Amino acid sequence: MLYNAGVFGAASYLFRLPRWVWVGPLAGLMAMAGCGPASSMHLLQPHLSGWQRHLHLTAENAWWSPGHGVDRVLVEYPPPGAITGRPLLLLYLRLPFGVAEPTVAAPTGPAARGFFIQTRGEYAGLSTVVGGRVIVRGRSLSLGAKREVAVELKCEDGSALVGTIEARRDDWALRQFETQRRPVDVDMLIRAGKAAPATRPGR
Repeated sequence: MLYNAGVFGAASYLFRLPRWVWVGPLAGLMAMAGCGPASSMHLLQPHLSGWQRHLHLTAENAWWSPGHGVDRVLVEYPPPGAITGRPLLLLYLRLPFGVAEPTVAAPTGPAARGFFIQTRGEYAGLSTVVGGRVIVRGRSLSLGAKREVAVELKCEDGSALVGTIEARRDDWALRQFETQRRPVDVDMLIRAGKAAPATRPGR
């Protein structure tokens, strides 16, 4: 199942979502990519109440860029209900190049890593991705290449993200984000990956 109580909290809450969200396999979401905005994402925030507990986010700004054995992906989400506008939420991922289903936030070896940011408002802040599942399609490095990504992510604050991303290559957008807009956050993520303990022989 796409959701389970162990990863995303109380099943009674999750089952109130549309049926296709929680019963279909993650690969089913991938088949839906390309049929709408660049990204369609369900955000679950069990620690919040009211309308903020479950949000449907859409975005037109979704970019990726290759670099040092990873595909970096950035999605800018405007406020819920909008497709364009000043970004309120940001999703940044670093995915091992050429790996169709990378492990997420694994302590050893190549892994998908990332963070989710609310840029302003009462709940502004950053939450690191700590688990979940990712499926990636696309290996071309051409300037017009795209990456199709389906995600089922859990963040350290208990939030969950489920949806699809169809990112177009934009090296400048990623470089500007990593070196000008959020250099400290990106560096923290990279250092966390390098600091992961090495696998011991026999284990």
